[in-house]
Amino acid sequence: NSKPFIVFVPGYDGNIGSAFIMNELFWQPYTVFNLLPSEIASVKLENTSDTSASFSITNQHHRFFLTNDSSNKTGWDSAMIVRYISYFAFIPFESWELEMRGNEQKSVESQLPLYKITVLTTNGKKRILTLWGLQVDKNGSKEIDSDRLLGKTEDRDELFIIRYFDIDPLIKKKEYFYTH
Repeated sequence: NSKPFIVFVPGYDGNIGSAFIMNELFWQPYTVFNLLPSEIASVKLENTSDTSASFSITNQHHRFFLTNDSSNKTGWDSAMIVRYISYFAFIPFESWELEMRGNEQKSVESQLPLYKITVLTTNGKKRILTLWGLQVDKNGSKEIDSDRLLGKTEDRDELFIIRYFDIDPLIKKKEYFYTH
């Protein structure tokens, strides 16, 4: 720290110092899931607002099975299941929610989540994503953001903001897997 360190990025006229942040959260990729279909052993989606839409998919010897309420379903389209599993290849989130205070975060986490997605990998690792509605101030009143959700995984204490655009491919109802 006794010598200055000068950084030059050709074509960038802004303050380069703003890119150097001490918080390690900003150094890591902003991804929730980054799994190939071959790495996924099972997926469970819990839809708390419509529990009949919840489902599980298990991969047994490269064959997928759709279940709901502990019973195997029939008539589903295997191509739709393979497509759904492929969506886990890259699910990013927008940003960390670092402005929320401890009490606010505890209040959010104590609420019933909108969705919970549990993925078990073929090497036995479990990843749980919990999603809640994001409240925003609009004209002095609190409203639920129609474009974003709050999310949290079991391996971090911090909440993050994720766009519906990014998570929507994973939030399906079991009817999605049936041909019409």
